[in-house]
Amino acid sequence: MGGTMLSPRLLHTEHNEVLLKYLDALDWSISGFARRVAARCEATRLPYAVVPSTVSRWCKGATPNDDLAAAACHVLSAALHRIVTPETLGWPSGTGAVAAQSLEYLDVPHAVRMLSKLWSLDAMRRRNVVKSAFSPTVFGPASREALVMPADADIDGRGQRKVTVADIELLDEQTRLYGKLDSQHGGGKFRSVFASMMDTHATPMLNGAFSARTGRRLYGSVVDAVLAMASMAYDDQLPGLAQRYDLQAMRLAQAIGDRARITRVHIHQVRLAASQGGRGDVLAHARSAVLAAEGAPPLVKAYACVTEARAWALNGRPDHVVAAVNQAREFFARARSSTSPTSLEWFDRRELESQAAWAFVVAGMADQGAQALKEASALPSVRTRDTLELLITEAELARLRGESAEHAAVTKRAIQVSQHLMSRRLTERLDHLKAGVPLRGF
Repeated sequence: MGGTMLSPRLLHTEHNEVLLKYLDALDWSISGFARRVAARCEATRLPYAVVPSTVSRWCKGATPNDDLAAAACHVLSAALHRIVTPETLGWPSGTGAVAAQSLEYLDVPHAVRMLSKLWSLDAMRRRNVVKSAFSPTVFGPASREALVMPADADIDGRGQRKVTVADIELLDEQTRLYGKLDSQHGGGKFRSVFASMMDTHATPMLNGAFSARTGRRLYGSVVDAVLAMASMAYDDQLPGLAQRYDLQAMRLAQAIGDRARITRVHIHQVRLAASQGGRGDVLAHARSAVLAAEGAPPLVKAYACVTEARAWALNGRPDHVVAAVNQAREFFARARSSTSPTSLEWFDRRELESQAAWAFVVAGMADQGAQALKEASALPSVRTRDTLELLITEAELARLRGESAEHAAVTKRAIQVSQHLMSRRLTERLDHLKAGVPLRGF
């Protein structure tokens, strides 16, 4: 009898005791669990019919496919307020396929599917998967396509759930909130919570119903959120995860022809390439960022140019550093709040000069570095991570000048500031600073 509601308590002698235990703890019937999993599949546009007999087979030891396993685990995790993985239920995870597929640069539906899977894995802190190796070869083709191809002609959403402006505004607010938390506490602390929120709320939105106009705004908001998460992953020394987030963000930005957001993805790749030691790739991505910024607001151009200055510094070209910093300052002077992306509101004069100081110091230009540091001083206390970055640059400047006492004093201040940060990247930079290793990491 297909419509009969079977209590999990009647099946405790069957095979999947863990699943039965969870259903019992939640006081869910098999049909109730099936209904919830079916709703998740509908929200994420998975083409599966989940009915009570489906769940009955799982309880008796059958194994769902990877997509259904992920949907079931999402429903259980949300209800139990703890992480439930496929392995917890004795099911294979299929995460290796996600690691490979999320390095592919295809169409928007693929990007949406990959984001949902990455958010789910990230929310479950699956470091064995999200730590997948960084691949330096995949970004080049994606970059070329994003730079030369027009925006997608059709970005309407044809799902069941209607996406509203209020939905998108909530997403923007969450991105700002987690961005502030990240700046104050580091990327290792809140990323999994942010990923869970995105999986729960943004995935159904991306698979929902919306006009082309709403779609442009939705995709832009999701890109901002994904770039924030990629930055957190980079801070947590998970370059493989950061790269996979960036690729999906690039595809959504390309779909709406948003040069400012495409520029930001290239800037992210500059930092990732620097963390992997690829100086040639650093410069190539930085130059691509400058090209992508053509037609973008002046603030975006300033960000691209100061990134290029840092790339030139890493490649030992001080003359190019000066030219790029001057250009960045010129573009910044032209920037207006009315035309600048709200996602770059943190990129103020102090941040510009902080990055310029880094470029000058790495290029061995002590006087210019000292002047830029003076302009960048007195960052707000809530920007803990940025303050630490600035102190590391200041300590390196002291080392460059041979001022050992000043170097020791600034290093001590940097260590004190870092005590409440969760950042594997900055911990490593501090270790290098204490060991006297020259400044290189972005």
